[in-house]
Amino acid sequence: MPLVYRTLVSVPEADGDLVTLTSTVLSRWLSKRGNSGARVDFSVSGRFELSNRSRALVVRHDNPDEGLVFLRLTTESEKPDGVWRTVATAVVDPELSPRHHVWIDMSVEPLDRADPPSDQPRPDVMPPEAARMLLEEVDAHDGRWPMPSTPSIVRGRDDALVEALVSAIRDPDRRMAIVATGVPRDVTVAAWRTAMAGALNRCTGMCAGYVLDAAALDRVGGLLPEELDIPAGGVRTFLPGVDPTDADDPTRHPRMSPATLDTARDGDRVRNWVGAALSRRVRDNAVNTKLPAPLRAIDALLTEETADLRSRAGARPSVPAPAHQAAPAPVASAELAAAQEREAQEQLTQRLRDEVKRLSARISELADERQELLAETADLTDELDTAREQLRAARHETRWLRARAREEGLYRLAAAPAPRDTRRPPPTCVGELLEQITDGSALPHLFFTIEDHDTVYELSDSRKEGLWVTRAWEALLALNDYARYQFDNPGSGLGFHSYLRETPDGYQVIPVKRLASQESDYVRNRGKLNDKRLFRVPTEVDPGGRVPMYAHIKLDTEYGICPRLYFYPHLGPGTTNRVYVGYLGRHLPVQQSN
Repeated sequence: MPLVYRTLVSVPEADGDLVTLTSTVLSRWLSKRGNSGARVDFSVSGRFELSNRSRALVVRHDNPDEGLVFLRLTTESEKPDGVWRTVATAVVDPELSPRHHVWIDMSVEPLDRADPPSDQPRPDVMPPEAARMLLEEVDAHDGRWPMPSTPSIVRGRDDALVEALVSAIRDPDRRMAIVATGVPRDVTVAAWRTAMAGALNRCTGMCAGYVLDAAALDRVGGLLPEELDIPAGGVRTFLPGVDPTDADDPTRHPRMSPATLDTARDGDRVRNWVGAALSRRVRDNAVNTKLPAPLRAIDALLTEETADLRSRAGARPSVPAPAHQAAPAPVASAELAAAQEREAQEQLTQRLRDEVKRLSARISELADERQELLAETADLTDELDTAREQLRAARHETRWLRARAREEGLYRLAAAPAPRDTRRPPPTCVGELLEQITDGSALPHLFFTIEDHDTVYELSDSRKEGLWVTRAWEALLALNDYARYQFDNPGSGLGFHSYLRETPDGYQVIPVKRLASQESDYVRNRGKLNDKRLFRVPTEVDPGGRVPMYAHIKLDTEYGICPRLYFYPHLGPGTTNRVYVGYLGRHLPVQQSN
């Protein structure tokens, strides 16, 4: 049963009776779900029915002699998509002094135990309301650092807050993420804190949020490496394990630029996709973070006792008949028993037939998927062989050039290492891809007119996200170099298809089979399908502000999301000499029924 949410906080001993406070909060949370929640008794272990499809299990340990108190509430709800389980645990243990601990896990067990489709995103859920209520009541910390339910304001004039933020970012023992944002110039600190509190709703309990004013940005910027900046009007997510000495470490910590966030802003409000985008890496870090060893031992004990309580509650003791009631006479004749046996066998046979049909259909699906994967593997093998040959040729050329330099007496040049590549590394996730294509510096010959970034973010949270991002980046580099080639070679008249086939030296290309230069007549002649391929361009390209984009690059061939990148080259005399990218996202519909 995969985790979809986890929060783990420590609470100072001086904060009062943690177990009693947790019981009160959880009782109030259950009461919001109906009157049955008020009947749950947290003082003893037991099982409580909340509804026909929902139940609560309480496991409690009290050992006054050792000062131990363990409390666990497990709620289980049967929903159409599976069994949702929320587990809240409070631990008071002198061996963990001077702090107590609370954690909440949420998981979902799908009704269909078959493997999900390869491109199916992981469940994206809102944190349980119990987590928010608990964080509002206790003095929650991630190790030594506060983790409130809403973002904290950091002002540059407060030395203690600035130093605490920098120390928390650098703390190697930190377990949860830190999400920090600088206030835009046109928004007040209080208004931006409210906006970011809404955006971070999905991250409650999985990160600590901070809103920095202009003075705090300057001071924190002077204490952190330039590559780990917190942008004004943007967001930086600091995952655990920040290493300022590692030049590659900044790429681990997602950065949402002001330009990207500005597309989602309406004054001091931001669109919902910002919160969804920020929560992905925060949630991945939280659910992949294991409990500390002492808590894992306690967790195993409570899990075992919860399972035992669940199994014992499922058994129903027999109720003896009253003494004054005579035992019924046997009525089952041999014929009736035989009929019942035949009916049972028929039901079993029908269930087996249904199971055979299901498994046959599954085998057919897996056979189709195998063929697709074999074809994809063959394509990737060809690309890998090509890349290896290019690498071999490049190394040979490097050796040859160094040998020539030595022959010419340029010994120092021949022995000198190549300077460090100062270019930004290629993106590894959808957020980084959007960051690099919208900042206007990495791809100067491209112009992005994508109106809805949600279509791009839909490619996140798939096991193929890395492949799609890599192929999209390669396609964008090829389009950028194609525009550069046309600029360097005016009048060549070389189309993009021919450009990919000729592979000019010094210019980026992609395999030509990824390119589809045109849509089918069916798509172009159907109004609804054609309209979905009309994308925005500047008015100097078309007075109407939109043009049909039929040329596209295939980022995958498998069924499902199967992403596509649509573009429109506007190159040559009397043009803007740019390539316009109007769409990046899942495969557009190709049937009228869509």
